[in-house]
Amino acid sequence: MIFPKEKIAIMPEFPDGIVVENTTKKHNKLVVDDKYKYQKNWFFRTFQFIFYHFIARPIFFLYGKIGLGIKVYGKKKLKNVKGGAITISNHVHYVDFMIATTFVKRFRRSHIVSRKENFDVPYVGKLMSAFGVMPLPETPKAHMNFYRQITCYLKKNRFVHVFPEGSMWPYYNRLRPFKSGAFHFASKNNVPVIPYILLFRKTKGLRRLVKKRPKISVYICDPIYPDLSLNIRERNEDLCNRAQKAMQDMLDKYGSYEYYHYVTKEKFKV
Repeated sequence: MIFPKEKIAIMPEFPDGIVVENTTKKHNKLVVDDKYKYQKNWFFRTFQFIFYHFIARPIFFLYGKIGLGIKVYGKKKLKNVKGGAITISNHVHYVDFMIATTFVKRFRRSHIVSRKENFDVPYVGKLMSAFGVMPLPETPKAHMNFYRQITCYLKKNRFVHVFPEGSMWPYYNRLRPFKSGAFHFASKNNVPVIPYILLFRKTKGLRRLVKKRPKISVYICDPIYPDLSLNIRERNEDLCNRAQKAMQDMLDKYGSYEYYHYVTKEKFKV
């Protein structure tokens, strides 16, 4: 729960707990089972291509630059990545999935893995589908379908973005523990993990009279390749540790402005 006027947010009990609840009605909920089609028909793919390249990306690029003050550092580090890759970042903004598709890429398509509950939000869910966002599966058979689609995208030299922290904590200025999924995809397909971190900087000057929310700085880390000398479990853990360290080093070096103060339920007082 968030209290914008007081700039206080209630910290969930678990690191991947929900801060902003989805109040969508039950009958609208998406079902992601083994029958769910990640690869849509040709008509939807054509619409998706046009919408993505000629409408959504240009609009969000302008919104990102002007409205969110996005600055990206380290894009040169992507030059030597020739094939597909897994990109990861902290999950700290309502539209940070669009940062992966618009700002952190080099002339290739990016797909984002997201909680399926996000697709239940009216209009936003449709927008996410058009952006190439993939809902997480719900059943074992659906997981096989999901893994096949990830592999397909990576073989097509595309980027697949995963939020290893799980849920979104708005404007949180620290890192949370990572889940293993992103690193499993990278290990199985022998592709690099490209970590980047979203840091916040305080809005200053006359702009503060119009918009008080902080601006976003994106710092891209060096690509991290799987160590093939390790077994699959050790390889995943090694990738995770190196990625988290790279992101923490960026956070320690540049810092991140605290816009919302996160407190536990026990300590909460407005």
